[in-house]
Amino acid sequence: MKKKLAKGLFALALASATAMGVSMSAVFAHTYYSNHISADQAARADSVAQSIADRIMSNKSYTTDLQRVKAAAGAVAQYAMRGTYGTDENKYYRTPYGVFISGNFTCAGTTRALGRVLEFMGYEWEHINENEWKHQWNVLQMDGRTGYADAAVLPTGDAGYGDYQRGWELSKRNK
Repeated sequence: MKKKLAKGLFALALASATAMGVSMSAVFAHTYYSNHISADQAARADSVAQSIADRIMSNKSYTTDLQRVKAAAGAVAQYAMRGTYGTDENKYYRTPYGVFISGNFTCAGTTRALGRVLEFMGYEWEHINENEWKHQWNVLQMDGRTGYADAAVLPTGDAGYGDYQRGWELSKRNK
């Protein structure tokens, strides 16, 4: 029964997205972004994330995953620099929409915004300390090694191999 319902919801989402001219990535990003973001807002933020990813992946001077991920963290950090750090009534601060479009962010938002860029670049990542009032960042595989990326380190972002060493409290995942 649950599988039938899930397939039905997927078909409905696909049909609705197609009818509205919205990509499926925007539909799934909408649920990822939270119920505070419309499909249009998610699509606008995803457009920025896709543009950043395309620019980085087409740059032949980046020859390692670490170089690409550092470039992505730096690009997201530059968007964050244009905005204001802190929470807002609409809760955009914790979404890529907040970082890329509305101009308000926290480390939760920069982590998710960088995560969307990383996804468009083909990387899988983990959100450390998600939905906790602690510093948050991304963990991923780069060049065959586990590493981290943090776009909340302003103005340049940060990425490297191994455990995160900025003095933040390490999560159980990183210990």
